[in-house]
Amino acid sequence: TTTTTTTTRASSSSSASIADFPEEMRAACEAVRLASALCASTQDALLRTDATSKSDDSPVTAADFAAQAIVSVVLAATCPSIALVAEETADALRADADGARLLARVTHLVNETLRGEAGASCACGGGALTANAVADAIDRGAAAPSRRGDVWILDPIDGTKGFVNGRQYAVALALMRDGEIVGGVLGCPNLPRRAIPRTETKIQTCDRGDGGVMFAAFKGLGCFAMPLRDADAAVRYDAATRCATNGDVVDGAGARYAESWGDSIVADHARTNALASSLGITTAGLQTDSMAKYGVVARGDAELYLRFPPAAYREKVWDHAAGYAVVVEAGGVMTDAGGNALDFASGRFLDVEKGIVASASPELHAKVLAALAAEDE
Repeated sequence: TTTTTTTTRASSSSSASIADFPEEMRAACEAVRLASALCASTQDALLRTDATSKSDDSPVTAADFAAQAIVSVVLAATCPSIALVAEETADALRADADGARLLARVTHLVNETLRGEAGASCACGGGALTANAVADAIDRGAAAPSRRGDVWILDPIDGTKGFVNGRQYAVALALMRDGEIVGGVLGCPNLPRRAIPRTETKIQTCDRGDGGVMFAAFKGLGCFAMPLRDADAAVRYDAATRCATNGDVVDGAGARYAESWGDSIVADHARTNALASSLGITTAGLQTDSMAKYGVVARGDAELYLRFPPAAYREKVWDHAAGYAVVVEAGGVMTDAGGNALDFASGRFLDVEKGIVASASPELHAKVLAALAAEDE
């Protein structure tokens, strides 16, 4: 049976702007911007050398560690009392000589980014970080989710396959308060700032000059999209536009769905296509990697995100927390595929029933859940 939740479209102040976000969320935006800059330069280098694996010593792994370290350093400088739940630990970097060499590469990436990005020196007091300081920053992410107080939830590079293949990926940071996701930032360096035409079935990488997109959301204030790469926060905030899901799409006839790229282990294209057909969806699905899909729904490029991983697959909280904030504050609805509210505070795993669904409107969401329930009858 389907358990219907009381999740509704977010009620946010239409007069609010991103400048009204609390200090910790503005710090989150800066942390994600810096980590995204590091990832973008690393991806460019990867594509030049055709290095497309995530082995223990690959540039991808170094970027993963370095992005987490940068976010941790910025957040610790601004709001040191807030714990961090993140994907990586520095254990392998402290283990042996190979780890030490990788840590040296990670430290170089971190310092190179902090030195090269305007306004970033304040994060480390203006001096270079030592290898030990970088490892300690990574290990700050070993905290566990909690139902009390504030907790950051970070995925330093969401969408590894997209990252190594020159496609979409995201730096994803969420703020959880007393067990509830209240804020989220998605840095999407390769996402075009233009709308994605309905004729396109795959999101291609934007031109480097486009600059990518940052989505930022906070409870009651809404969700905003802005240029990702401008170092001047005032310029970014001035260019920010409010995101709103296509809430007037209430059934499949006008809907487009986003799904994972064809080679993703969490993609069940046959099931997704069958569900879309049963809902009367005639527009082809939009494939892309990473939590960029949540941004796509938030700004109205698609009305659904459908995710049906294998039964043995366990979701992680950092794979969805920031995306949840972005979709809900843009006016959307997000539950698991059984209609249950998502619980990000139970642990580092996010236990869900059958998958995850994000929708542009409550009416459309209810129709999707009903169709999924009918599959089991």
